[in-house]
Amino acid sequence: MAKGRYLDKDVLKELDEYRRRIYAEREDIYRKHKIDVLDTDTLSSLSVYEVVSQYDADYNPNFSRNGEDALSNGVKIEQKCSRVEKKKRSGEYPPAAYQFHAQGDLEYPRYIFVSRDKVTLEPITVYDISATSNVEAVQKHLLNERAKWETRCQIDKKYMKRDVIDINESLLKDTLTVTETLDINGCRVVRA
Repeated sequence: MAKGRYLDKDVLKELDEYRRRIYAEREDIYRKHKIDVLDTDTLSSLSVYEVVSQYDADYNPNFSRNGEDALSNGVKIEQKCSRVEKKKRSGEYPPAAYQFHAQGDLEYPRYIFVSRDKVTLEPITVYDISATSNVEAVQKHLLNERAKWETRCQIDKKYMKRDVIDINESLLKDTLTVTETLDINGCRVVRA
């Protein structure tokens, strides 16, 4: 059983003050734009927009809870982010894993995978995948992972509760044919 994490009353009071300030900022934004920046992907989408819009002027994130994550020139984009923390000894980031729902939509004409620093939440690596052969490689991997998940579920129904599959950054590094690498605001952008 996991050990609980309980805080001193002074720390709780301090955290509650931060919460009040964050809620006040969220309220101002919500009243002005009807966007809840505390929704799951909102802030993440904005940080990705800051990077991607610098090389794709038509990139536009979707702030609805349903549908594609973004559009560019009418092309639907599936976007996944993963937080990674630098290893203490090496100071390097481990490979990220980008998660999908096995039962969800897996096939898109363009994918954007983003690794974010766990502490700062700043994007550190963006894989922008739109070349046909690279998109097909991503789709093949995801559909294969879905098939493995379905097989596990046929053997034991308990696996149906958690339908998470992923694609690892190591696989992307090994598989993708890179067309361009950019540095935008300290974020390494790999276009493939």
